[in-house]
Amino acid sequence: MSQLEELKKLDIPVFCNLEELRENIGTNKKFFYKVLYSHNKLYKEITIPKRNGGNRVLNVPNIALKSMQRWILDNILYKVQSDPSATGFMPMKSIVLNASIHLKKKYILKMDIKDFFPSIDFRKVRSLFFELGYNKDVATALANICVFRGQLPQGAPTSPYLANLVCRELDKRIDNLCRKYRLSYTRYADDITISGNSKIFWIKGIVEEIIRSYQFSLNNEKTIFLKPGDRKRVTGIIVNEKLSVPRSVTRNLRKEIYFIKKFGLEEHLDKNSFTGSKEQYIAHLYGVASYIKMVELTKGIFFINQLNSIFSGNEQLETGKNLHIEFASIDWTIFGE
Repeated sequence: MSQLEELKKLDIPVFCNLEELRENIGTNKKFFYKVLYSHNKLYKEITIPKRNGGNRVLNVPNIALKSMQRWILDNILYKVQSDPSATGFMPMKSIVLNASIHLKKKYILKMDIKDFFPSIDFRKVRSLFFELGYNKDVATALANICVFRGQLPQGAPTSPYLANLVCRELDKRIDNLCRKYRLSYTRYADDITISGNSKIFWIKGIVEEIIRSYQFSLNNEKTIFLKPGDRKRVTGIIVNEKLSVPRSVTRNLRKEIYFIKKFGLEEHLDKNSFTGSKEQYIAHLYGVASYIKMVELTKGIFFINQLNSIFSGNEQLETGKNLHIEFASIDWTIFGE
């Protein structure tokens, strides 16, 4: 099948040269070629504190570049199917779906892919676009629009979906292996979960070999084996008997709300260990409440109403909500996983 036929089969736009790509994206020539050949100054570095300590560094594109990336996401990437076992950053999928696949399983193996986004380099992204059917020049241009300093930037709208597409074959191989032994497999971004009702821990070495064959590696410090009798938590959700939010999450959010009401936001933040900005803190609170709502609807609505009663009429509320959308979409571990 020719490259043109491949593109038509996928029902994605066909570009024979860079000018056709530029015209379809709808950007002016000067900016388009600046993005292709010198886009380092088009990103802003943002540091976001993690709840479990340390910081996550995001490289966020400016509005014009983000618009180009969004066009690629909507018109090309979303039309290409990732493997069904990929549950992160996908339409109609979520941490709840990811967790539900492992509900009531006796044994769970959790693994973490080390430096997930940085491990997906320009070469892998260009190869993906080339495999879709684009010629070398167009595939190279598309990759240049989507990468920063030679790798996928955390903060670009295209990065999560590109990561899932790059990992299609990896996911398929691990999923086929698990199905052979009646095990369940999911991958939520860099978090791999395998579960079953018989002992499964022997499979780690085989899975690690598969991961290495795709130029990834495991963060072995984060490998967790769960057996009968253990509290089982997958992407932040308890999966022992029913899907539920860990009590520590609701307890901590209730405590935060109490102290804000008692002391006010400013004084509470002075006493709090949270190292981010006021807006990021508000975003964090709404993120936790939204997470609870995804798992336990009534309880989540209660907490959101509590937050609205505190921040209603406060100009920081909208800022917090907008930040939450970006924040939670990248690092759900802020909820305590």
